[in-house]
Amino acid sequence: MKLKSLICTALAVIVSAGMLAGCGSTQDQSKAKAADTAKKPLRVATNATFVPFEFKDEKTGDYAGYEMDLVRAVAKTMGREVQMQDMAFNGLIPLLQSGDVDMAAAGMAITKERTEKVLFASPFYETRLVVLVKKDSGIQSKEDLANHRLAVQMGTIAADYVQTAGLQAKQFDHNADALMDLQVGGSDAVIAAKPVLDYFAASNDKGNFKVIPLMDTPKQYVAFAMNKKNTELQKEVNAAIAKLKETGEFQQLYKKWFGHEPDTLPVTTEEALGK
Repeated sequence: MKLKSLICTALAVIVSAGMLAGCGSTQDQSKAKAADTAKKPLRVATNATFVPFEFKDEKTGDYAGYEMDLVRAVAKTMGREVQMQDMAFNGLIPLLQSGDVDMAAAGMAITKERTEKVLFASPFYETRLVVLVKKDSGIQSKEDLANHRLAVQMGTIAADYVQTAGLQAKQFDHNADALMDLQVGGSDAVIAAKPVLDYFAASNDKGNFKVIPLMDTPKQYVAFAMNKKNTELQKEVNAAIAKLKETGEFQQLYKKWFGHEPDTLPVTTEEALGK
């Protein structure tokens, strides 16, 4: 009996040691996987036609703009490189949902409908919709739009707005195409986000265009978007943005593109939606 007991005890020790080794191996593998993920480039999808947020620099051919500078600063803070992919705006959310990219940096505003499909990081810009017209267009307010030809970028808040308002508009893949249509006379007005049209009016045919605010549109907050299940990336990006604000780099980038420091911005999606 004593020998049998000793054998059983020895077997138990061996089995326990094996289990501990297995646990250690699993933990090591998990750590290695996490470390490997952290080193991988951050796959970012954009729509490089949203001046001054993201666009192609004509001289260098590289991605430029406020959001491009910010996403690079965020990735650097996270210790990761950025791997950029340019595509149509309305394809961004499906690409995030499929997991083919990690994040979208494309001037995407936080909306209740979008939060049902993707996660958003801390907002980095406050905006609203405006109308861009030629000064001699005769358009003075929203009430004049019904009698004129409108242009918008498909898949955007502007496209949703014209539909809700019962207006008709030509839809383009890019804001640049809508603006070109306005310049050549194909449209009488472009509806888009304020920073885009402000920048255009200030840098193209100065004095010939004017921006009209749509006061019936709510404030919108712009943020990076990611897969609905990727809460870990959301935490990492939020921590990086908080760090950039703490060091003052966030404020410097904002001032570089807009000429002044940012107003107080919400930190969470819930705050951005006014919940």
